[in-house]
Amino acid sequence: MRIYSYDGRQESAVFPGTEASVGEARRWLRKVLADHARRDDATLLLSELFANAVTHAASPEIAVGVLVEWDGTVQVKVTDQGTTTVPCVCRVPADDLAERGRGIRLVRSLSRRWGFIKEAAGCTVWFALDPREPPQDDEPPGSLLAGSSRATYQEARDG
Repeated sequence: MRIYSYDGRQESAVFPGTEASVGEARRWLRKVLADHARRDDATLLLSELFANAVTHAASPEIAVGVLVEWDGTVQVKVTDQGTTTVPCVCRVPADDLAERGRGIRLVRSLSRRWGFIKEAAGCTVWFALDPREPPQDDEPPGSLLAGSSRATYQEARDG
């Protein structure tokens, strides 16, 4: 793992693209966010995005960045070396105990904004958490982009 510190509010680290690194990235983010009110939500969502990167991208390294804005908003991004697919909201798994299919749905429900940027060199999936409690409204509808050499997608909540 390599860690970079830009100032007191922005940090980044690069982890090996392995399943064992999911826990390492989670512990790193918990330390970075220390006593932030949304630390647990940020850690959960990072776990989902990092695990997706390990599962779908097979990248040797995965970069994680976090920025705490002046108002307490937390932005987290996970960058891998990409794959042919884009992040999507899967249908609800038929089996309530299924281990897959809920990651992006969690990101959508807990974050104020989320999105991805897919380029030839990789894919960055990001989310922003409001410093207050997570939003409780309905899930926004959406279908994602596919097939272009660069895809950008973003969802934002009103409020």
